[in-house]
Amino acid sequence: MKKFSPWIIFIACSAFVLLHFYQMNHYLINFPTWGDDLLFLAYFTDLPHLHGSEFWQRTVEFHSLIHRIPIARILTAFYAQFQTHFDFKALTIWANISYLTVLYPLFQLVKREQMNAWHGVMLVGLLFAANGNLDNYALIGVLQHTTAIVFLIWLAYWLSHAETRTWGIWLSLAYPLFSTEGLAFIPIVLLLLIYWKDQRWWVYVLAAALVIYGYFWGYAPTPTATSHASTSILLAIKGAMMIAGGAIKKHVLIASLMGFIFGVHVLWICWCYHQTKKSIYLFMALILMQIMAVGSMIALGRVNESGDLRVLFSERFSTYGTVYLAITYLALTQSALYRIKWNTNWLLIPALVWIGLSHYYAIPKLQNLHTRLLADASNAYHFNLNTSYEFGKREQFLLKSAGKYHFPNAILPISAKPTPGIRLKALATYEPKIREYRIDQKGVLLVFASNKPVYFLAINSLSHSVKLKKDVPYDERTSSLALIP
Repeated sequence: MKKFSPWIIFIACSAFVLLHFYQMNHYLINFPTWGDDLLFLAYFTDLPHLHGSEFWQRTVEFHSLIHRIPIARILTAFYAQFQTHFDFKALTIWANISYLTVLYPLFQLVKREQMNAWHGVMLVGLLFAANGNLDNYALIGVLQHTTAIVFLIWLAYWLSHAETRTWGIWLSLAYPLFSTEGLAFIPIVLLLLIYWKDQRWWVYVLAAALVIYGYFWGYAPTPTATSHASTSILLAIKGAMMIAGGAIKKHVLIASLMGFIFGVHVLWICWCYHQTKKSIYLFMALILMQIMAVGSMIALGRVNESGDLRVLFSERFSTYGTVYLAITYLALTQSALYRIKWNTNWLLIPALVWIGLSHYYAIPKLQNLHTRLLADASNAYHFNLNTSYEFGKREQFLLKSAGKYHFPNAILPISAKPTPGIRLKALATYEPKIREYRIDQKGVLLVFASNKPVYFLAINSLSHSVKLKKDVPYDERTSSLALIP
């Protein structure tokens, strides 16, 4: 039996991974998941004309006023070496391969700690659980967030082992090249150097200062409302708890409670590392602390004046919660961490249940994603607009005139006729600049004005509603609708 065990473990892990890529291939189409994805098509389109300093400037320029994402753009440039036309779906799937690399350090830890190999299988299942990986279905999500998380896991692995520690120390300075969150990891490494009484700490300070100075070179901050230091600290703490607790349940009260428990748990892991100097404890503590620091950064940067922390429950941050949950599971398998001794193999049952439920709850979300992408692509193709996000002259040029993109074959036709009896019921405004209407149907609606088709609306089968930007005209009295199942 032992002879075949490695193959059984490999097949089980492969099943989770293959399911992840199968679902991406099945539900995605060659169209941007979010408006931010278009920046990569713009970069791809301009690449043949970029040389020397122009290439450097475009690669490191700010995105969304604060983020520098040169690694994401470099990956796009690498993709351009093999393709003449841009494919959002293909690049998203290829970029997800980077996620596979974290399996090596995780299984090395499982091997070194002589853990039950099935815990390694559950780690793979948790990492690739569909409901926690929805951010990976967006090109901006996988190129920015996922690659940053992958680099974090490798940094934690290098830093936690003496033979690779030097690599981890100096490569941590490259973390901001993946995303702004890398800036939060620099003080963590500095504190570690001081804790280790490493004489290189002052050199690290100088190098970090140069990195931070270079990162904010040319940064033009937008004016924002100032707040007291105590308010900012409280908001940062809430953000740290929300991103951790939200991995369990996207509910403010439950997430706050779970986030507090998780925060105490991280402090306990840090204390156990101080007592034992076990590398796996440091590995887990670094990842968990950094993800909570990311939650703090998101809260400080994105939570509006109303203090709505639910922005941390957005699908674009889901992979952070997924990794947090997987590393917490790894911590729970370390029986030496806890005073109460018990058989950690019992953890396999709730982990497997969680993985199964994650895939079950992800299916309708993925179906909704596919429906929305079809509606968005069809709107862009037929009507030069989008009901989900901005679609102006620049977007029209990139998708229709630049010659670097082809619309997918699955474009919805506009030959449908109005369906009698279908009406939309206005709902209360929840998102700014977005109107929402209730409808008990499934599929896509084709909206007619003066008996002419004007745009498509994707129906969310979970909320039984459609969303429409306020700048897109819709008159409930004169418009008619056709249902496309």
